[in-house]
Amino acid sequence: MTRANRPLLATLAGCLLLALPAGCSRSPYDADVSGVVTLDGAPIGPGVITFAPSGAMANPAVGAIAADGAYFLKTKHERGVDSGKYDVSVQVFEPEEKVAPGERSMQEPIPLVPEPYLRTDTSGLSFDVTPGRQTIDVALSSDKG
Repeated sequence: MTRANRPLLATLAGCLLLALPAGCSRSPYDADVSGVVTLDGAPIGPGVITFAPSGAMANPAVGAIAADGAYFLKTKHERGVDSGKYDVSVQVFEPEEKVAPGERSMQEPIPLVPEPYLRTDTSGLSFDVTPGRQTIDVALSSDKG
């Protein structure tokens, strides 16, 4: 390598290093949302929380709610969500009766949250998701219904 090529090589290496973080994103989505779901101030779970884009025909983001109420969102099996306005539903049901392997429970699921929260169009829950990491705690009330 000649001395004249060194500045060119250094410039190319610098550009490559600057471009590397942008191309190595862990998620194709611009927001990472997590939080805690509570009912009357107490954590509730396990269950599922759904963030459906308001008025858009796009994929919803879904999160598994842990027993302590904690959740984080995934879209198409990837952690993260696109920024925007979302309508939210929360589904938490009583545990099903024990059934033998290979059999199905015939028990109708009993919701542990008021019925309106089960659907995005009746829950009254809506949130604006902005780019970046953020916490969105979802407080439910047993008075809704």
